[in-house]
Amino acid sequence: MIAKTPDRLAGPGSGSAVSGEWRRNRGGRMSAPSSLSQGLALLGSAVVREQAGRSGYNASRLADATGIERSRVSRLTQELRALRFLQRDEDAVLRAGDAYFGIAGALDAPWLRTARQELRTLASTLRMTARVCAADGAAALVLRAEAGIGATDLSTRYGTVTPIWGTGAGRALLWDHSPEQLAELLQDVQFVGVGGPAAARTTGEVQALLERDRAAGVISAVDEYAEGVAEFALPVFGRSGIVASIAISGVPQSARRTRAALTALGEVRDRLSASASGQ
Repeated sequence: MIAKTPDRLAGPGSGSAVSGEWRRNRGGRMSAPSSLSQGLALLGSAVVREQAGRSGYNASRLADATGIERSRVSRLTQELRALRFLQRDEDAVLRAGDAYFGIAGALDAPWLRTARQELRTLASTLRMTARVCAADGAAALVLRAEAGIGATDLSTRYGTVTPIWGTGAGRALLWDHSPEQLAELLQDVQFVGVGGPAAARTTGEVQALLERDRAAGVISAVDEYAEGVAEFALPVFGRSGIVASIAISGVPQSARRTRAALTALGEVRDRLSASASGQ
């Protein structure tokens, strides 16, 4: 029996904000917001059908179930298969693929359930947005997000997919990447027109930012994803390495408040890393 569908990961009406057509991942793009929203609806319908223990849908019946025109369903299901969110058996029935189960498993991790309260505390105390993200190829997926009262950065909500190099949370996921690994990961991405005025435009610039931030001990991204937004992030470590990142973002603040925010961020990161490592 298929695992329970993660909230907003797959379901009719689910949506996500994506910053332009910047990613090619495992042969698929799924980049425009309308395409992603419809793709999630298709994935959700296929998963719910499988959860119910009923025979699965082929592309034609999936179009009928979601109300999306058949030619578009054909294209979107091809992209979802390329991304490994869907797989098709010999009878042309579409079912959840490996990538779906990978994200579903991550969302059910005990440390991630613990993270929700930690994020709420950070967000309310600092009056900023706090989030936990995971890597998916050249993308960063927001797994949990909380916004404090007065928080101005609402650009990356729960379920949002962003370019991994263009946000603090995303770049924290690259903390342990070598220059060679980084070049391979970003070889097909589109830098132009993505992010804010300070966003990296080449793989070399991403590498330079990583080297700067490693030396400082924290990822700092100001005006990178959106103008007027300051973001700070750290990697969360599990038993086998980086499992996620945690970030806070909002309007630039005084040096004193920034230091306090970084201290709080580091303490939460340490607790989540301990939980993710089974300590």
